[in-house]
Amino acid sequence: MRRLLPVLLVIIIVPAGSWFAAQGPTRIVIMHTNDLHGQLLPRDGVGGIAEIASIIRNAKPNLIFDAGDYSTGTFLADEFKGAPMIQVMNKIGYDALTLGNHEFDYGQDALRQRMHEAKFPFLSANLRTPIREIKKYTIVIARGIRFGVIGLTTEDVKTQSHPNKVVGVSVLDTVKTLEQLLPEIRPKCDFIIALVHLEDYEDKRIASAFPEIRLIIGGHNHDTLGPIWFDKTLVNKTGVAGHNVGRVDLDFVNKQVARMEAKLIPVKNVRPDATIIKILEPFNEKVKVKMAEVIGEATDDLLFSRAAESPLANIVADAFREKGKTQVALENIGGIRTKISKGKITWGNAFEVLPFQNTLMTLKMTGAQLKKTLERGLVTSVGIMAVSGVRVQLDRTKPPGQRVVSAVLLDGSPIEDSKLYTVTTNDFILAGGDGFTEVANGTDIVETSIILRDVLVDYIKSRRTISPKLDGRIVVN
Repeated sequence: MRRLLPVLLVIIIVPAGSWFAAQGPTRIVIMHTNDLHGQLLPRDGVGGIAEIASIIRNAKPNLIFDAGDYSTGTFLADEFKGAPMIQVMNKIGYDALTLGNHEFDYGQDALRQRMHEAKFPFLSANLRTPIREIKKYTIVIARGIRFGVIGLTTEDVKTQSHPNKVVGVSVLDTVKTLEQLLPEIRPKCDFIIALVHLEDYEDKRIASAFPEIRLIIGGHNHDTLGPIWFDKTLVNKTGVAGHNVGRVDLDFVNKQVARMEAKLIPVKNVRPDATIIKILEPFNEKVKVKMAEVIGEATDDLLFSRAAESPLANIVADAFREKGKTQVALENIGGIRTKISKGKITWGNAFEVLPFQNTLMTLKMTGAQLKKTLERGLVTSVGIMAVSGVRVQLDRTKPPGQRVVSAVLLDGSPIEDSKLYTVTTNDFILAGGDGFTEVANGTDIVETSIILRDVLVDYIKSRRTISPKLDGRIVVN
C-alpha cells in the first residue's frame, strides 16, 4: 500500500496594482491626416500619399483617421472626383474620416459614390444631409479598448462650400450636438475622440464644454497646430497638403488613459510605398501629359496671402478683369489654393492655384453695393480678397459700413454710391459663398461658363513670362 505524501498548496496573492504595474500600460498608437486636398504626389519634395503610407506603415498604428478635406485641389484627384484618394486610403487602412466643407465640391452624388467605395465610415454628427450613409460616430476597438469617434464639421460649411452643392444640408451647433449625443456614446466606449473639421475657436469651445473629451484630432484652417493643450484636452492638427502626418500615443491602465503624447512627422525625404504607387499609376497615366504642359515662366515665386495684398492674387484678379472686359474684378481669396514656384509654369500649376469648377461671371453693381462687397471681402471675411481695377483703403477700427475709407478706379476717379460699375467675379461669390450676399443684387448678370483656371492659363500664355509685383491696390489700417 502506497503512502500518500502531504501536498503543500501555496497560493500567492499579488495586489491588483502590482499586477497591472508588472503588465505595463496598454499602448495605443493613432496616426492621422487632415486637409490632404488631393495632394497624391509630392510637391517641391514635400508630401505625397505614398510617402504618407510609408510613415504610417512603419509606425504600425492601431488606429488611422482623417479629419476632412481629403480631396479637391489637384488635377490627379479632381479629374476622378476623389476616387484615387479613396482607393489609397482603403489600402492604407483608415478607420474613419470626418466630412470637411470641400467634401461637397464634386456634388452630393459623387460624395455618396465615394462613401460606397470606402471601407471606412464618413462621419459628421452635426450635419443633416440627404446622404443617409453619413454616420454621427463610430465605435472602434483596439487592443481591447473601445474608442468612440465622433465627427464634427465646421458650422460655416454652408458658406464655405458652393451653395449649389449643399442644397438640403443643414448645420447644427457643435456643442448642442455633443450634449445630445454623449449620453448615447458613453456606455459604448472607454475613450472618446473628437475627429473634427473646425476652426480653432470651435475646438477650444468643445474642449471647454466637454473635458471628458481628452483628444481632438482636427483640421480645416490649414495651420500646423500640434500638439496644443486646452487644460487636459490634447489637440493635434497636421497642416495642409500632407506636409505632416500626426501621431498620438495613448497609454491606458485599467482602460483609463494614463498618458497622452502627440507629435507631427514631416513628410520629406521618405521612400514611397510601392503598393500605393502602383494604385496611382493608371490614374497618373491619364493626366500626366496635360499636367506637364508648359504655359509660361515665373521669374520668381508667385506667392499669395490671406492677410494682405499678394502678387498671385493680383495676377488672378487682373486675368479675370481682362477676360471679363470690366472695370473691376473680385475673387474670394479662398479660391486661390497655392503658390506658383519660380521657373516653368505648367498647366498643372495653374490647376492647383484654381482647382474648383467655378466659372466667370460679369454683372453691374452700384458703387454702394461694390463698397459693401469690398468691406466684406477685405475686412470681415476670411482673408483679403483679390481685386483688380480698383484701389481701396480700409480702416478696421471704424464701425461696420464705414470701413472703406477710399475706393477709386485706376484713372483716379472715386467710386460713387449711385453710379453703376461693371464687375467680373465668379459663380461662388454670386451664389452667396463666403457670405457675399450683396453681389446677387447686381444687374445684367452674365454666366460665361468659362472655368476660372482656363482664364488664368490664357493670361499666362499670352504673356509667357510672369513677374510678381505689388502696386498698393489694397491698403488696410
